[in-house]
Order: sequence, then C-alpha cells, then structure tokens
Amino acid sequence: MGNFKVTTTPGMRSEIFAPTTPPPVWAAVSKPLNKSRIGFATAGGIHLKTQTPFNAAGDFSFREIPGNAPANTLMVTHGGYDNSDVNKDVNAMLPVDRLNELAAAGFIGDVAPVLIGFMGGGGNVDKFINETGPQIAEIFKKEGTDLVLLTAG
Repeated sequence: MGNFKVTTTPGMRSEIFAPTTPPPVWAAVSKPLNKSRIGFATAGGIHLKTQTPFNAAGDFSFREIPGNAPANTLMVTHGGYDNSDVNKDVNAMLPVDRLNELAAAGFIGDVAPVLIGFMGGGGNVDKFINETGPQIAEIFKKEGTDLVLLTAG
C-alpha cells in the first residue's frame, strides 16, 4: 500500500481501501486542437464486447480500444458504480462517437488509433502507479498523441 493513508479524516475507518492520491501533473497545451491527436482513457471499465471483461473484484489491467470503434461495439464491466446508463450509451463515459465526429468536422486533428479502458476503484494501487500507468502512457506516446482526456467510473 505504499505511503497511502487509509483515510483522510482521523478516526474514520472504512472497509474499502481508498488511497489519498497525489495532485495531478499538468502540461501546457502546445498545439491548436484542430492539429492535435486526441486520446482518451477511462477508468469506467469500458472494453470491446469481444474482449475479456474486467475482474469486478479488483483489476489493474487495461484494454486497448481502437479509436474508430463505434460505441455499440463497447460495454462496461465495473462493480464500483451503477453503469446501467453507460451500458445504454457508452459515449457517456467514453465519447468515441463524438470524438470521431469532432475529427470529421475538423475541430480536432484526429483521434488516437488506440484508446484505453481500465477499471478504477480497486485493485493494486502500486501496480497502477508503477506498471499500468506507465504502460498506458507509453502507448499514447508511441502513437504521437498530443492530448489525453480522462474519465472515472
């Protein structure tokens, strides 16, 4: 569990491990949107219907999703939130159809060839920090992705 506290309020206890996360790291936008390759990563448990579902009891793996995959080819496997609405329209969590529409309209340069789905809210936090996160970042770097948008479950 590293240096994470189990709670942010002294005296409060929880049966669920909830790490105190470090502050985000921000980078300045250096290109206009209409010339930028946009990636997307979601902790909402989204994956292709043909891929192995996430282990809802805790999973630190991720799934590569083609940037041109229509939303109707995607689904959610996540035990940490009510995903009934997202399963009706995955665009609510991973707006892949909207991103491709923005690219077609010239508002963004293009959509990264691979988007990423993983299941947040459980699993081994150290593995997310030291393995999963760097692997995902490397995929986006290799693709020449300029900006990555994120959603949580």
